Order: sequence, then C-alpha cells, then structure tokens
Amino acid sequence: MRVAAQPRLYDARPEEPLLSGVECGACGRVYFPPIGLGCEVCGADALVPASLPAVGVVHAVARVYAPASGTAPFTMVEVLLDGGPLIRAIVHGESREPEIGDRVAARWQVTEPGDTGEQVVEPAFDVVTSVTEVQA
Repeated sequence: MRVAAQPRLYDARPEEPLLSGVECGACGRVYFPPIGLGCEVCGADALVPASLPAVGVVHAVARVYAPASGTAPFTMVEVLLDGGPLIRAIVHGESREPEIGDRVAARWQVTEPGDTGEQVVEPAFDVVTSVTEVQA
C-alpha cells in the first residue's frame, strides 16, 4: 500500500499521481500547492478543491549537488501543468535527464519504506516525449 509523504499535496491511492490543488470558483485560476485565503487574481474567496493530473511541459531544469537533506545529486524541474499552474518538482530517479520543452508525467517514487509494509511515496516526473522527438 502507498502512503503519501505529503498528504496535503496529493493522494497516494490512485495508480497515477493526482495533485491536490484549488481552483477559484469566480475566475477559474488554478493553484498548486493549494492556497486558502482567496484568489490572488480576482480576490474571490470561493476556492474549490481541484485534482490536477501531474502532466505538463518542462520550463526549467536544475541539477542539485548539495541538498539541505537527503541524497544527491538529483534533478529538479519547473513544469507548466496541463491544468494550469507552474510547479517545482523532483525528476524520477529512473528517468533520463529532462530538457526544456520536454513533455513529462509524474509516477510514484518510493521515498522510504513504511513501518508496517507500506511504501511512503511522492510524485516524481519522468520524460514522456523529448522536445527533440517533437521537432523531428
């Protein structure tokens, strides 16, 4: 069984990662991570939960060699989700190095074994379509 490392940000039960964001009921702006005070665009307080598929396009890539904690090196990306917001995320350990413009989708990555046999997971992005494949 999968358990979310950050349960407020995603649900570990579905086979494919879904991020837990919010959408403004007035103007449609989507946020991840979820905000609770009101829409930053129109000021409305009608924020409703929104499940966001973890799929999008890479806008920036950074290789981290000296992390605050954990193991290094690893790769971070900024991904413009198909559902709207630009997010920062980790690249899956088994993925090839992404490039700006690559299409990516998240899959579950085990961060640690759980206490009772479950796996603690977080979504990590994997290259689906390379920008060079699209241009060819």
